[in-house]
Amino acid sequence: MDLTNANEAQKAAIMYLCGPCLVLAGPGSGKTYTITNRILYLLEQGIPPESILVITFMKEAALSMQSRFQEMASAAYPVNFGTFHSIFFHILRESHTLKSNQLLGHSEKSALLLPILKKYETSQEENSGEASRENENSLHDDAAKILSAISYYKNTMELSAAGEKVSGKWQPYFERICRDYGTAVKKTGRLDFDDMLYECKMLLQDNESVRMYWQSRFRHILIDEFQDINPVQYEAVKLLTAASCQIFAVGDDDQSIYGFRGSRPECLRRFSEEFQAKQFLLAVNYRSRHEIVQASLAVIGENKDRFEKQLQAAAKPPDLEYLTAQRSGEETGQSVTAGAGSLNGPVALYGFAERDEQYSHMIQSLSPWLQTGESCAVLFRTNAYMQNFAARLKSAALPYEMKERTESIYDHFIVQDIMAYLQIGYGQGKREHMLRVMNKPSRYISREALGEGEINFERIRAYYVRAPLPEAKKTHVTEELLRFERQFRSIGSFSLRPAISYILKAMGYEQYLKTLSGTDSDKWQEWLELLDWLKEDAAAYESLEEWQSFQRDYTKSLEENQEKAASGRQYPRGKETAASQCKMNPVQLLTVHGAKGLEFDRVWIPDCNEKIFPHGSMPDEKTVEEERRIFYVAMTRAKKCLELLYLTGTKERPRQPSRFLNPLFSHSSISSSNSQLSRYSSKASDTFSYSSSSAI
Repeated sequence: MDLTNANEAQKAAIMYLCGPCLVLAGPGSGKTYTITNRILYLLEQGIPPESILVITFMKEAALSMQSRFQEMASAAYPVNFGTFHSIFFHILRESHTLKSNQLLGHSEKSALLLPILKKYETSQEENSGEASRENENSLHDDAAKILSAISYYKNTMELSAAGEKVSGKWQPYFERICRDYGTAVKKTGRLDFDDMLYECKMLLQDNESVRMYWQSRFRHILIDEFQDINPVQYEAVKLLTAASCQIFAVGDDDQSIYGFRGSRPECLRRFSEEFQAKQFLLAVNYRSRHEIVQASLAVIGENKDRFEKQLQAAAKPPDLEYLTAQRSGEETGQSVTAGAGSLNGPVALYGFAERDEQYSHMIQSLSPWLQTGESCAVLFRTNAYMQNFAARLKSAALPYEMKERTESIYDHFIVQDIMAYLQIGYGQGKREHMLRVMNKPSRYISREALGEGEINFERIRAYYVRAPLPEAKKTHVTEELLRFERQFRSIGSFSLRPAISYILKAMGYEQYLKTLSGTDSDKWQEWLELLDWLKEDAAAYESLEEWQSFQRDYTKSLEENQEKAASGRQYPRGKETAASQCKMNPVQLLTVHGAKGLEFDRVWIPDCNEKIFPHGSMPDEKTVEEERRIFYVAMTRAKKCLELLYLTGTKERPRQPSRFLNPLFSHSSISSSNSQLSRYSSKASDTFSYSSSSAI
C-alpha cells in the first residue's frame, strides 16, 4: 500500500497495532481515507479479512466505505461492513434468538400504540363531531412523539429523560405506556427497529458462549462516527470486544449532533478511559479555507465539555492580492452582483431587520454562483425554515434541490385553516371549508346546524331558532353567527395580507393557536414564525387564485424534486425559465442534520438568532453545547466562503442574534452589545470578514 499522500498523524493511526485507539478526526481531515487505508494495512499484516468488522451509523455510509475500499484493494476481500442495526440484527439471527425476521414499520407501530393511548386518554372535549376528529388528529401527533420518546428510552435506558420528551398529559403514564407497548410488540412476534440494539446487548451480556463466539469472530473492529454512539450501543461494543481485540474508534465530539436520538459525545471520553486507548488527532482540514477553520474554532471553543483540538487548514491563508481579485470577480471570470457578502471575504456576517430582506439578500448573493459550476448550499436549523426559502426560490425561478423527505409547507394545518377562511371570505367556500374553521376558535356551531350543500348562514340561524335550547343560549349563538357572517364579508373587502391579519386578530384565530399550544412556548414561537412568513408570502400575489396556483405548483415541484433526488436523477428544470436557459446548477437546501458529512464551495446559514440557534426557549447548558455543535457542523460544511445571516428585528418585534456569533463579533468592528445590534438593518448591513491577518 502507498501512504505517500498520508500526513504523519494519519500514518501513525493507520499503522498502530498495540491495542485500542481513539482517532479524533476534525472536519475534512480525511477520516474515511484513514479508515480504508487502515483496513488495507491490516490485510498486509496477514489479518484474515473475515475477522475485520467495520461499523458505521448509516447504510449509505457503510456502502460508500465498502465501495471505496474495494476500489483501493487489488482483490476482493470478505471484510464485514455494516451499520450497528444491521450487524446486531445479524448477530441475533445467527444466534437463533429471533422469532421473526420482519421488522415493524412506522404505521404498524403507531397502530399498536394508539389503542394504548386511548386507554389512558382522560380529557373530554365539549364540542362533538369536529372536536372529536380534532382529538383523533391530536392523538396521532402525540403517538409520533411518544414513539420517538420510546426509541430514545431504548437507546439510552433513561426512562425519566425519555418521559420528559412527551407532553405533560402523557408523562404520568409514560412508564406504563412503554410497558404496554412492549407487550403489544411481543404479541406480534416481530421486532421494533430499536429493539435490535437492546436485545443484542442483553444476548451478549447473558449468554457467555454466544459472547465468546462473536468475540473470537471479530478480532479487529473499526467504528466510524464514534461520537454518535448511544449508551446501549456502547455497552454492546464493550461486550463484543475481547481483551485482545484491536478496536479502532474514529470520531469528533465536536460533531456530535444526535442527542435527540440518545447519542452521547461523552462516550468518546469513556472509551478513552475504559479502554486505555491511544489517542491520535487528525488536525489538518483539507476541506475549508484557513479563515473558515479559524472562525469555526472560535465558535466551538466556547464549549467546555470537549477534547481540546488545535486544528489547521491544509491550504495556507490567501494573500491580499488573491482576496482583492476575488472581490472583483476575477476568481471565476463571472460578473457578480455588487454587495454579495461572499465577495467580501471567506467569512461574512450580515444583519437584517426582516426575514424577507434576508431572503432577498441570499437570492441576490447566491444567484451569480449558480452559473459558475461551484456547489452552493443554504443550511437551516429546521425543515420549516428550509421550505420558507424554497418557496421564495421558486418564485424567483431559481433552481434548488431538497433531498430530505418533507411535506409541503402549504399542507401545514395552519396554512390550510387560513386558506379555508380566505376561500369562504372571497366567496369560494364549500362545506368542508366551513367544517374546518367554524369552531377555530369555538363558536358552538354543530355539524347538524351546517346542513348539506352550500354555506348558508340563514339556514344555520334557522336551525338554532328551532333547536330545543334555552333562550339565552339561542340568543348567544344567533348573535355569534351574525358576527361570524359579517366578518366573512369583511374578509372579502381586503387584499390577501390584511385579510390574513384580520383572520388572526379580529376573528380570533391567533388566540385559538395560542390556546392550542398550551405551555409549549417553542411550538407557539414556531407557529408565530409560520404566520409571519405566511403573511409575507401572501403579499406577493394579487389574488387568492394566483396564490393557490403557486401553492399547487410548488407542492407538485417539491414532490418531483424529492422523487428525482431519491432516484439520483438530475434536478428537474420544468418550464424554460431564465434560470434553466442559463443552465444554472441548483442550490442545495438542507437542514444542518441533513448536511452532516457533506461539503460545499459556498454556504449560507440564515436565521442565526436566539430560539433558532440554539433552538427553543431557555435551553439548559447541555442543550446549548449540543446546539453549538450543530452550528459548528453547519459552518464546517463550507470550503471557500461562508455567510452567516441574522435578524435584528423591528421596534415592534426585536430579534436577538445568536449567542454563537459572539466570538465572531468580538473579532470584528461590530459591537457585541445586543442593544446596539438591534438597531442594524439591511440598508446598512454589517459585514465581518476574516482575512489572512485575522488572529483568533
